[in-house]
Amino acid sequence: MRRWALGAWEILRALGPMVVIEISLRTSDLPTTCRRLGVAYDLDSPAAPGAVLAVLPRRRRRVVLASLAVVSRWPAGDTCLRRCLLIGHRLRGLKPVLRIGVRRDTAGAFSAHSWLEFAGRTLDPAAFEFAPLGSTDQ
Repeated sequence: MRRWALGAWEILRALGPMVVIEISLRTSDLPTTCRRLGVAYDLDSPAAPGAVLAVLPRRRRRVVLASLAVVSRWPAGDTCLRRCLLIGHRLRGLKPVLRIGVRRDTAGAFSAHSWLEFAGRTLDPAAFEFAPLGSTDQ
């Protein structure tokens, strides 16, 4: 199969789960959405992502690129959470974990970000700029 056909096939395979993600985000909570998609999540651990970025097997990179292409053109918007849920679902065999972090910039504005971790390592270099959500029960 030609290279472009493989990419088109991966994009088509990402569309169905993206519809499920959108409906689930609008009708249920995040833990339920993650369970539906087979994506683990960790909203309790205050541990920062590993200092070394994750490296995916070469054959999985096409899945990530196709997922990014779908989410970047998604009518409801390209958000880090939608990207993570789609990529996490498509790579669920690698056991990714969804994490969410927060930060304040120098002007005091609050922002949140989600990323995936594979064996404690993230693909997203921006993850290091955010403090992971963790349990406040000490």
